[in-house]
Amino acid sequence: MGPNLRMFVENKLVDDLNEYVLSGQKFQRGDVKFDWSESCIEGRRTSYLDGKLENFSGIQVLDRSSETIVDGWMEFIETEGTLHVFWWFLSSSGKYDLRNKRTNQVPAHVWKLLSTEEQTAWERHAPQSEC
Repeated sequence: MGPNLRMFVENKLVDDLNEYVLSGQKFQRGDVKFDWSESCIEGRRTSYLDGKLENFSGIQVLDRSSETIVDGWMEFIETEGTLHVFWWFLSSSGKYDLRNKRTNQVPAHVWKLLSTEEQTAWERHAPQSEC
């Protein structure tokens, strides 16, 4: 990933992380840092902005004191002109009030942004009532 793509992906993952906050203040990009050192490539690949993007597992998000907030897998859906990046599986460290995501479902907040054709292509990963 080039620097522009990495910034784009990390911003999208912070936005998506905020969908799992149960109470309290939402995370801002400057409040967290990403640790990609233990991440593994898990699947598909695309080119976007200044680099190549693939599915990754083992991504950690750390707070300002370098303590883990969450770790998880990221997924993406490429649409015409847009790249939707979101958490696939997500486990909270318990330090913050966050809901875990134990499935490989497209989150409902991303699903509603997809066209009917894109939803059909991702149907087996359609959001269910509970993540």
